[in-house]
Amino acid sequence: MVFSRRGFTLVELGVVIFILFMICAVSLTGIMHLRQKNIIKIQQSNIEENLLLARNMAKQQAQSVDIIFFDTGYVIQNNRGVLKEVTLPKPFTVSSLRLGFNAEGNPRFAGTLFLYHGNRTAARMTVAVGSGIITWTR
Repeated sequence: MVFSRRGFTLVELGVVIFILFMICAVSLTGIMHLRQKNIIKIQQSNIEENLLLARNMAKQQAQSVDIIFFDTGYVIQNNRGVLKEVTLPKPFTVSSLRLGFNAEGNPRFAGTLFLYHGNRTAARMTVAVGSGIITWTR
């Protein structure tokens, strides 16, 4: 008797499905990690953009502008009042810090700002007085 084999056995099909499942699991883990890193970079970019906005406001209005960071966000204000208020999306928080720019657009206060994602430090930003350099470190 000659047996002709057509199709796959249940074991072969199970092995193929297991391999495909493992490939998907590894890919999803990598994608989720990249997505989280991208969300953190977006928040860093938003904070930096608002710092540059505050600097430009100080130059245009020829008066000092301060940025006051608190747990859930920050405000940009001059001596007349609040110019802009920003609330960070959950689960982001920041450390308390006061930064400011004088009428020429130079930083008046130096400091280090910590950006937290959940209960982990996601990034650290340093503003140096005199140089006006804003740098993010991880």
